[in-house]
Amino acid sequence: MIKGSINVKTIIVGIILVLVIVLGVLGVNTVKTYMSGAAAETEPKNVMADPSEDGKSASVSWVSDKATQGVVEYGTNPASLLLRAVETEATTDHKILLSPLKSSVTYYYRIRIGEEIFDNSGVPYTFKVANTGNEVVPTVAPIILAPTVAVASPSGAPSCNRNTDYNNDGVINSVDYNFCLNGSKTATPSVALVPTVTKDPCNPLEDFNGDGSINSLDRLKCLQSNKI
Repeated sequence: MIKGSINVKTIIVGIILVLVIVLGVLGVNTVKTYMSGAAAETEPKNVMADPSEDGKSASVSWVSDKATQGVVEYGTNPASLLLRAVETEATTDHKILLSPLKSSVTYYYRIRIGEEIFDNSGVPYTFKVANTGNEVVPTVAPIILAPTVAVASPSGAPSCNRNTDYNNDGVINSVDYNFCLNGSKTATPSVALVPTVTKDPCNPLEDFNGDGSINSLDRLKCLQSNKI
């Protein structure tokens, strides 16, 4: 009697285990079917990107069987889509504006709905912004060197150099050069010069060497005699 009772219990336990397994399998399949149907309803279809003619924006559009609120994640690097554009409400006819964009640049994007990410079979969708030709290219102005103007001596005057004592004062400086250029007996000192006052014992009108001519040699003779 006890043996028969044990067999009945064993059969009942076996039946329960079988039912649990069957129900578990059916439950998993039901969940998978439900999730698959839900994903199909929200999955973006006919995904398109339409860049604007001015190269400043683009609109991304798609449709879905179920009303959802999507997010477009985009950027210029397919591995770093840090920019986001979000729909303002749930809809089945989606269109999101991406702005501002850079002209003549390729952008990568994907669509996020809730926790689900949709892209082009594992890689981001792409579009390229038109090149409008409105980019400002800095222009480097050419450097024009002014021609060097040579200083000419007055008509009939000898060429002037900076190594001649034209005013016969025993000192060669810019006053002599200006004296030659002006062709006059009055020197025009340079504004940059600071005149130095020194005691000069030599008379520029005295014939110190006694050769009958008063010139710079007389001053040199005087300076040598005075050991200046």
